[in-house]
Amino acid sequence: MDALLINDLKYVNQVRAQMNENRLMLCYIGSMSQDIVIALLNLTESKLNQVNSDSTIKTRVFSVMVECLQNITQHSEKSEHIKSNIFMIGYADHAYTIYSGNVIKSDRIDDLKNRMVKINTMSEDDMKEFYKYLIKNESLSEKSGFGLGLIQIARKTGNPLDYDFEQIDNDHSFFSLKTLVDH
Repeated sequence: MDALLINDLKYVNQVRAQMNENRLMLCYIGSMSQDIVIALLNLTESKLNQVNSDSTIKTRVFSVMVECLQNITQHSEKSEHIKSNIFMIGYADHAYTIYSGNVIKSDRIDDLKNRMVKINTMSEDDMKEFYKYLIKNESLSEKSGFGLGLIQIARKTGNPLDYDFEQIDNDHSFFSLKTLVDH
């Protein structure tokens, strides 16, 4: 057997082992379209039915998924890095873990980071009021409204939002988000 093929097969086994170790049910990397979003939602529904999750948990998982996927489709920077979008969902004994990531303009990091810090330090009532404030006072067109979905995610999960930024080039960074939906 060809040495390159053997290395490729070892890589497949390493990816499989990592997915099993992290209990990933679903992983998608690439451009995001409405058809792909629908397919991801359908696949997740099938997986949730296999593990017999109750309807309340399913609703919360789907709500967070939709917000994460909307973040990718609405706020990703359209560039040669578009294939860098990622969405993953995993299942652990105590929670579903939803990972998402997309390319953003680096000049948006400070604003996004400030909102994330603010959201992570707010009480449920504060988040509710801040959400109302944003709806009334910010335009929801194009790339604004940045934060409404994040507030919804924090409210649905009751957990802090874990995030990271990785510089890709002088103008672009990769925004990663990890959310936990307890069950």
